[in-house]
Amino acid sequence: MSVGTRTKTLLKTISPARRLDIAASYEALTQACVATGDDPAKAELLSDSPNHLWSLGSRSRALAIVHPDLDEAWALIKGAQFLRQHLLPVTSAYYTEVRAAADGRAVTFWQDPGRPSTDTSLSAWVTALTHRIDPGTAPWLREHDPFASLLDGLDDTPLDETARRSLRERAAQLREEWDYLDWPTPDTVVLGALGMAPVHDDGTHVGLLLRRPLTRGHREWDLVAARWRSELLTGPREDHRTYADTYLSYEREDRLPDHPYIGAWSGYQAVRDTVVLTAVMDTVRRARLDPGARRQAAHRIACLRGAHPVPWNWGPR
Repeated sequence: MSVGTRTKTLLKTISPARRLDIAASYEALTQACVATGDDPAKAELLSDSPNHLWSLGSRSRALAIVHPDLDEAWALIKGAQFLRQHLLPVTSAYYTEVRAAADGRAVTFWQDPGRPSTDTSLSAWVTALTHRIDPGTAPWLREHDPFASLLDGLDDTPLDETARRSLRERAAQLREEWDYLDWPTPDTVVLGALGMAPVHDDGTHVGLLLRRPLTRGHREWDLVAARWRSELLTGPREDHRTYADTYLSYEREDRLPDHPYIGAWSGYQAVRDTVVLTAVMDTVRRARLDPGARRQAAHRIACLRGAHPVPWNWGPR
């Protein structure tokens, strides 16, 4: 693999399984770059969750996302175009086409949006603008169902059967609670992140970099996802008060919620626990890649089962 210096260093320190996973992602990126004429020789892996995000270097000012399948890749392109049509500050695709790879993966290219911003009001601003969009203008949006593929890959993880059973039981319990939720607001366009929407700043413009496809659902998911980390985890906390105040400032008077903040909503805990379980399952699916990920998954499952008091120490975020 001819990659950048940081990724070369990373490859020397990780497990063979994770190295193979990154190598397969890089091979998909290389195939896509042959078609586009880009040079992947100095590519740096920025993140491998929820999908592989690569930087092609400072000269190209482009990012590449390697997706597990074509459907997700096309949904991300279409979602970004849709948000831009509604004048949202979202990062544009570098190319409007998806490049398919031989192993079923797919690659999309994006303009480099700059560094992630720590200003939580920007995240609230983008989220509020998204929630203002009438989902009827996008009949192609899939229904947001966090349980649809929640436990995918569980049987292939190196966890013991007790841990797997606890996750299945937790998912079944939350699914039942979800089905009886009394949603206080109608359907809207949902970002579906597991935290505050990641807004970037290149020094001139700010913009959302989509990493998950848009869906049609309830805005409460995004609002709960923005809050739960500051409530349940130790370590640096996002300024959720600023986020909440900014979000509410974009609400019309006739649409102000009955509850003063999302934590006061009766369905908050059920949605929060579903968001948390989704985040845990993201870690569980990575447990096969290296011993560190396996230990992290086991620790987070133990937290869910009450072995550790809240707030939890989940390490770096």
